[in-house]
Parts: sequence; structure tokens; C-alpha cells
Amino acid sequence: MVGERDPALTTLKDEENYKDSSEFAAEDRKVEYPSQSRSCRIIFLVVSATIVTILLAFLASSWTKSSHLKFDQCGTTADEARNRGCIFETTGFTWLVPECADPETEAEFLAYIAENDLKLYRTMNYTEEVSIEEVRRGNGDGFYVREKYHLTHCLFLMKKRHRMEDKKGLLDGQIMPLHHTEHCMGQVLQAGADPEFRKHDRQFSYTKFPYCGRPGGYNLEWPARKTWIDF
Repeated sequence: MVGERDPALTTLKDEENYKDSSEFAAEDRKVEYPSQSRSCRIIFLVVSATIVTILLAFLASSWTKSSHLKFDQCGTTADEARNRGCIFETTGFTWLVPECADPETEAEFLAYIAENDLKLYRTMNYTEEVSIEEVRRGNGDGFYVREKYHLTHCLFLMKKRHRMEDKKGLLDGQIMPLHHTEHCMGQVLQAGADPEFRKHDRQFSYTKFPYCGRPGGYNLEWPARKTWIDF
């Protein structure tokens, strides 16, 4: 579902030097312009500051909106989620409050996996298929999938993120953190470079209960399942 790696920032000092005109002939006067590496560092700092400002503004806006929700999270079980009026999305295998659900992307995802025969399985040896109707009930821990299903899920969640941002909607706590996008990028890039990538791996798509409007939730990370995560 990765720790932050922020580059160390160093203080930039102007080191331009000018020769004294009283000691040297005018034709020998030399002005040292800022080096290309220094200019690149300045540009990097400006761009980084701009990106951080935009992200903080979006997060602040999301948290403000989420403060008006009756519930900002669906609990830890399917029954508890239903009692809170939550919706199960197969796109992310997540129980979500309605304000964080995206029916349009969910419908597109379901149509795509049906058209491309992407299956879900009850057992890790991929012998017993599960109907999409059962999957959509959101019961139990989850189901087994192949890598192509995993990649498809990743791409549709990236689309959902953009769609929700475009309409000023709330993001769920699974797709809000940058590390989820980095994870999906890594999967897609490696699969593109190696057709055999994770071809024989057994993969389990497990049920998650993210917050709405802020990062984190319950059961979001594979190494730390059945725990709460607050970023």
C-alpha cells in the first residue's frame, strides 16, 4: 500500500567576485555569473515550495470539508460500515462514506474488468472464482487477484483522484497520501519493463476502511493489517 525521502536543503550564498578596476585593465575585468548548478538548485527550491503550498492548501480544504461529515470513516467491519451508511467500492476495495465515493469511476472500473475478463478468486491457488456480485457486498477480508487486476485497480484509482479533485470533492485516506501514487507508478513501470513481473505472485486484495478527507484509516497497509494508520 514507504517513508518520506525529503532532500536536504542547503543555504545558498552569493559568491560572485569582481576584480578591482583600479588594479586591472578594463579589458581584464571578469564577472563570474551564477553556476548552472546553483540556478538549478534555486529553481528546484521554488518548484518544491510551490508544490508543497498547493498540497497543504488542498489538504487544509479537505480537512475543513470533512469536519462537517456525520462520519469520516466506516468502522472496522462490513456490518459497522453499513450501519453508518457507507458504500463499498471495488475500485479500491474500500468501505467509504458517500462523500468520498465516486460512482462514475466505480462504474467504469466494473465495466472494464468485465470486458477484459479480470477475475477474483476465493483461494490462493486461483481455482475458485468469485462473482462480482459477491465481491461488491464487501464482506470478509478480501479476495485473490492477478497482477493485471492490481495494475488496473491502480490506474483507475489515479483517475478517481483526479476526478474528485476536479469536482472539488473529498479524497479518501487510501489514495490521498503521495506514497500510494508512488506505489502504483512503480507497479505500472515495472510491469511495462518486464512482462513476467509478478506474473506468478499470489496477490490478495484486502478490504480497507480509510478516512474521508484526511490521510489514513483502518487496515490500509499490508505489513500492518488490522491496525489504524494516521499520517
